[in-house]
Amino acid sequence: MSALATPSSGGVPARPGNGTGRPHFGIRARLFLAFVAVATLSVVACALGWLSYDRLGGTLDEFAESHLPALGVAAKLAEEGGAIIATAPILAGSRTEDEMDAIRDALGRRLTTLRALTDAIEGGVPGLRPVVDSLGRNLAALDGTVRQRLALARRNQEAIERLRWLHADFLDEIDPLVADARFNIQSALATVESGRPSADAVRILREENRRSEALLQIGANGNLAVGLVARAATLATAELLDDNAGFLDETADRLQRDLTALAGWADGVSLRQLVGQLLDLARGADGSVPALRREELETAARGQALLAENRDIVARLNGLIARQVQAVEQDSRAAAARSAGAVAFGRSALLASALVSLLVAVLVAWLYVNRNLISRLTRLGDAARAIAAGDLKADIPLGGGDELSDMAAALLVFRDTAIAVEEANAQAIIDNAQAGLAITDAQGVIEFVNPLAAALIAPPPGGWAREDEGEGKAGRLADRLDAEAAARVAAFFAQVPVAQMPDGADGPAPTLSILATGRRPDGGAVPVQVGVRPFWRRQRQRFIVTLTDMTERLEAQHVLERTVQERTTDLRATNDRLERAIAEHQRTERELREAQAELVQAGKLAALGQLAAGVGHELNQPLAAIRSYAHNGRKLIGLGRVEEAEGNLGKIADLTARMANITNHLKRFARRPDSRLGAVELAPVIQGALSLFGNRLREEAVAVELALPDADPASGTPLRVRAEEVRLEQVLVNLLSNALDAVAGAPVRRILIRAEIVEDGEEGAAVRIEVRDSGSGIAADPVAQIFDPFFTTKPVGTGLGLGLSISYNIVRDFGGVLSVAESGPDGTAFVLTLTRA
Repeated sequence: MSALATPSSGGVPARPGNGTGRPHFGIRARLFLAFVAVATLSVVACALGWLSYDRLGGTLDEFAESHLPALGVAAKLAEEGGAIIATAPILAGSRTEDEMDAIRDALGRRLTTLRALTDAIEGGVPGLRPVVDSLGRNLAALDGTVRQRLALARRNQEAIERLRWLHADFLDEIDPLVADARFNIQSALATVESGRPSADAVRILREENRRSEALLQIGANGNLAVGLVARAATLATAELLDDNAGFLDETADRLQRDLTALAGWADGVSLRQLVGQLLDLARGADGSVPALRREELETAARGQALLAENRDIVARLNGLIARQVQAVEQDSRAAAARSAGAVAFGRSALLASALVSLLVAVLVAWLYVNRNLISRLTRLGDAARAIAAGDLKADIPLGGGDELSDMAAALLVFRDTAIAVEEANAQAIIDNAQAGLAITDAQGVIEFVNPLAAALIAPPPGGWAREDEGEGKAGRLADRLDAEAAARVAAFFAQVPVAQMPDGADGPAPTLSILATGRRPDGGAVPVQVGVRPFWRRQRQRFIVTLTDMTERLEAQHVLERTVQERTTDLRATNDRLERAIAEHQRTERELREAQAELVQAGKLAALGQLAAGVGHELNQPLAAIRSYAHNGRKLIGLGRVEEAEGNLGKIADLTARMANITNHLKRFARRPDSRLGAVELAPVIQGALSLFGNRLREEAVAVELALPDADPASGTPLRVRAEEVRLEQVLVNLLSNALDAVAGAPVRRILIRAEIVEDGEEGAAVRIEVRDSGSGIAADPVAQIFDPFFTTKPVGTGLGLGLSISYNIVRDFGGVLSVAESGPDGTAFVLTLTRA
């Protein structure tokens, strides 16, 4: 076993300096002087800037105290004036008094603000107060004009509404008169055409003809007058109103002329009154629609004139404000010129001080920091990185007489110490490892070996040969192994190339793991697991060899193989016995399932037998009705009343469909169920079970209450459960049959069927179906045995005791639970819990 060689450490040269080992004038002092110089220049620059900004601050204070308030007031005056200009047209165009009041209040607030601003600036802007007062009077006049326009518009609207009602009365009055005149004319014509004309008939014909023509003219002119009056209420100009008035006067004259033809006619009194009211609305002296519209247009014209006057007043106000703003701008320009001079002086002073500071900083950075400090730090950093990478022979610069020289000397000591520690740690790890370890060079020559490895690959009896004695192969790893393993090890060393230290190389390092035969120190052979893997030390490639004694492992493997063979034989025999037992169990399970299916079918057939009487009654009713409808239909056909006979035939078809549904339901209930489970809609199954007891429920006067949700609240679809439809209906039939038996002698006969969605732990939501009766309940002792086969509380001959037992097993096959939730004097409640589908 060889030991690690420790290279001799180089001497640490003494650093020049005084007797204490500290430099007289080091980096700290030099950098401190440089920073002091730069800081002094910065203080000078700050003082110059402070003087410049002090002058600028005085000018800004003057501007803020005198000019800014005036500009602010002027801006507010202009804003309020613009708001008044924008709001005044809205006031003039108001449609209702509420809208007008709201806009008038807003204008009043703005006018108040305008007067307050005028009081604040009146000394600087002469003549501002009279303009504001004129504006207030203008707005007051505009408010009065708008109010008058709204009143006229309201009166005009009332007149139009009156015109509509008057027109309706006019039409209601004239249409019957025209119809009567036409009837009288037709009667007179019939008398004349009969060949027996008389003087009265001719006179009546002429009078009725004259009246009919007058009525038709009055109807046409009246409708035209109504249209012209309604049009006058919406005309936009006085010229259009004058044109419309001309047409309206002509129409009114024709109406009055036509009314003379009806003078003395008693039936035309109401018509003459209505026409007179229409003429009052058309050209009456007081309250006619054209007169109201003309006055409304004149009022709107006065409002527009007031709006123009309002704009002129605000324009004069803006002119006064503009002159004030112009004066303030002149003062502001003078102050800005003074501020620009102060800023230019400060800028020049700061630029000069900044240039001087920059020059000093550049000189310090280039001449001292870069050329003296940075270059030496760079060389020290390169040396430190090389040492950290494993190059313990890296050159370390030692020149200078400052702190960097101390760092270089310390790095040199660190390098020499690291070399010594590395060698010592490597030897200690190899010597104290709990496995055999050895280190070889790139050719497979052993350099280090620990005691465990020496006991597994002992040298030949002649001892280890040395490289310098001319036998280079004596110290190789391959020479310590058997011939086959030696060939594989030699081939591995030959295939792995000697390369520089990898830097981010792709792929894993090459390794070798073989089972070989080594040699103990006494010359005996020993099985050894050999593992070889390359590694890097001081930028040189080495190989670490792990050696593991496989003697105990191989012996344990042989014992394990024998044990496995024995256990395999026993397992085969046990497996044969289990297969025979499983086959027997499967046969027994099939027989049990067949027996259970027969019991289920028997229970269904028993229930069908109990329901036979009720079903017969259900079929007898439609059969009797069919017989009656058929007899009546034959009679109706004989009488020729075919349509009524077809109605009877339709009713017979409906009753036949009802009977078919009953028989189909019985056949479906009686057939053998399907073993597959799926999503079953709950409501139809409950309704189907109830339909089998329809006659019994009516005869025994049992009230059934259903409480079923319309749809699943989560998805909006009908409520479904995981079951099989026929078997689920059989369970419900059994529960309903028991409930009917329980309420047979009860004073109150009621059955409640309720379904709801409940949470069922980790498996999600379930559906809880409750069947509750109002019977006398079940005694406490039988409740525990109620689901046992052939157990019943009914009298002998009325039950087999299989219904609840079969139902219990069916529900269990569905993955659900059937239980007695409650039983007492008020009744019994069975609860069926199924998985929601």
